[in-house]
Amino acid sequence: VKIESLRLDWLLLAVSLDAPPSTSTMDDEGYPRPHSHLLSWGYSQLILHLIKLPADFITKEKMTDICRSCGFWPGYLTLCLELERRREAFTNIVYLNDMSLMEGDNGWIPETVEEWKLLLHLIQNKSTRPAPQESLNGSLSDGPSPINVENVALLLAKAMGPDRAWSLLQECGLALELSEKFTRTCDVLRIAEKRQRHLNCFRFLGIVNNTTMNMSIQICLPDTAFSSFGYIPERP
Repeated sequence: VKIESLRLDWLLLAVSLDAPPSTSTMDDEGYPRPHSHLLSWGYSQLILHLIKLPADFITKEKMTDICRSCGFWPGYLTLCLELERRREAFTNIVYLNDMSLMEGDNGWIPETVEEWKLLLHLIQNKSTRPAPQESLNGSLSDGPSPINVENVALLLAKAMGPDRAWSLLQECGLALELSEKFTRTCDVLRIAEKRQRHLNCFRFLGIVNNTTMNMSIQICLPDTAFSSFGYIPERP
């Protein structure tokens, strides 16, 4: 008990020294300010080390509350993942407004249809709030890629496939908010899926080579896909 208590004291000290002001990390309602997870903390490495050390559930929860109350979002999200507080994490990720938090091997990708619905619902709610005028480094256009319907829809299409993604977006009433870029991306994903099915068939037959791969590409791609390069392939 003494060790756990001492560790909490160290964490409280680490988040209070050489830390950004709370007005930079949280808004008046206690939500994260956009991109505030990118702020510099003097003892960020020590904080992250402390929260990753083995500890009991109650201690981890207290650490989460400490990181949340001071706005140290990298540590807060790390602890949310460990404690499986995924709904809470997604809520705050939407406010941080940085798509990179949802990309890569360590990104927060929804794991179920219900989590995708939650994320889309959170984005809808956020869009009704007054938009921040600028990011930490100036205009919003200078900051990370924002978490909005378009970007999350693209991520959804890559994760679930274009057809399932479109159905879910329609169910959530968001289909009309998507741009032509989303439609084009879905078309490319459908072509890639079709090509992969052809390649799998060729592999099953044991005839994968350059010729069959080229045939797969030509079967899947319409002539218009080649015409932009000044080439119209001959169909077998």
